[in-house]
Amino acid sequence: MTETIEPAATDALSAAVAADPSTANQEKLWGATFALERWWFVQRGEPDNPQPFVGVHQDQPFLMAFTSAQRARGFAIENGLSPADAEVLVLALTPDDTVAQAPVWLQQGIAAITFDHGISGYFAPLGNLPAIRAHVRGKA
Repeated sequence: MTETIEPAATDALSAAVAADPSTANQEKLWGATFALERWWFVQRGEPDNPQPFVGVHQDQPFLMAFTSAQRARGFAIENGLSPADAEVLVLALTPDDTVAQAPVWLQQGIAAITFDHGISGYFAPLGNLPAIRAHVRGKA
């Protein structure tokens, strides 16, 4: 049985961008995303060297991020990354820590980051995160 996923503030904003991808709607969505205290990832790798799960979409590696730990756990179970009765390890990074790590992930060939895949599902190229952050925080 899958638990109910609570709506996130970004869900409505992502739907607004899908309906009208205007600059104003994009700014609201990314402003809310960068205002989150943490971005959540399904944890892979060894406990002493945790890494975020990387999925593939249209033959491109994507970092799979979520707006809550609950959403990351649900994704892991629904996609067979973890049994439903097992503990799902998640990795929590601040948006700033994620942006700081982005160049390493780019070097590893990861193309983009997607948020709440299977729920609201919005994304950006990893290399664009610093500029997006600066823009929505008024430092562009």
